[in-house]
Amino acid sequence: MRIGLYGGTFDPVHLGHVHAALAVHQHLSLDRVHMILSARPSHRQQPLTTNAQRWEMLQLACSPHDALVADDTELRREGKSYAVETLRQFRKQYADDQLCWIMGMDSYVTLATWERWQSLLCFGHLVVLQRPDHEAVTDAMLQAYEDRYRSASLDEARFGKIVLLPLPMRSIAASQIRAMREQGRDVAELIDQRVCSYIKQHELYLTQEGSFESE
Repeated sequence: MRIGLYGGTFDPVHLGHVHAALAVHQHLSLDRVHMILSARPSHRQQPLTTNAQRWEMLQLACSPHDALVADDTELRREGKSYAVETLRQFRKQYADDQLCWIMGMDSYVTLATWERWQSLLCFGHLVVLQRPDHEAVTDAMLQAYEDRYRSASLDEARFGKIVLLPLPMRSIAASQIRAMREQGRDVAELIDQRVCSYIKQHELYLTQEGSFESE
């Protein structure tokens, strides 16, 4: 099998996340994409919405799509949510399959600050979604790493490649949605209708305290 892994705080999960996951699923002929909720992100401030709330929203967003699986792997694991540990865990479970860690270019350019980042390719591939509105790689170590492992395709390898995909992405940010909610503006066009109903029902993202950076 060829399995995609797309991690994020999903605060909230929006149509940009869903569109990206489905685009990679189709382009790389993945069997499925696990949408992995980051329970305790190591690079971002802990969300003020609870893990339970974000988990409920993620399940709602994934439910209409057979290709997407809401995944609570990091919720069930203690400690910080490190991508390398998640990939290691999936590699143990799917020893003979291809694993693809999906990320946007905005996350990729910070890769050299991630925990044990150079070990990621020991367990899976990195699939990077290129966007023209994000900066290019400036870290010399990361650039050298990319030059060594970049490939035009995954072929049959189970791990070890960096593939950059110039797919058209929807320009939506979770911080944008939170700001719009705080301002009393409608966000229905940016998120799944089920997620929108949940946010309204639970009165989420209505105060300044709910505003911070997230994927």
